[in-house]
Amino acid sequence: MTDKSLEAIKKVVEEKNIKRLFFEAHWIYRNRLDEIRDFFKVPITFKTGIETFDNDFRERVLRKGADFKDYREVKKYFDSPCVMVGIKGQTREMIDHDMEIIKNFSHATVNIFMNNSTDIKRDDELVKWFVEKYRYLEDDPRVDILFEITDFGVG
Repeated sequence: MTDKSLEAIKKVVEEKNIKRLFFEAHWIYRNRLDEIRDFFKVPITFKTGIETFDNDFRERVLRKGADFKDYREVKKYFDSPCVMVGIKGQTREMIDHDMEIIKNFSHATVNIFMNNSTDIKRDDELVKWFVEKYRYLEDDPRVDILFEITDFGVG
């Protein structure tokens, strides 16, 4: 973000007496998060789109550029991982593993994959299985689950 954008957000935070911010940052910015915390001087929940904790799938297929090897590395910097489910090539076991790992965070976002302009495609059968098995996450206040890309009101 530009300095002008940061200043504009900070002004709104102060005017509206906002007590917590949510920001999303890529893994490569992990060492700069304290700069944002120091600037805003309110608690910040930092999210990061790692998509999966399966290192091979994340880097070889999704090419995320998030080269951590263990979820504890992510937890050291970020409060809330964003994971993606329903991608061709993903397995039920990979998703089950991701759902276990997100329990170690104070917050998580689970996105159901939607086809887009990339070569990566949605696996509708896997999505159906996920929704049946993990629908209960809708009631977990620590998890935001996005069944549609517009579930946050944007997109």
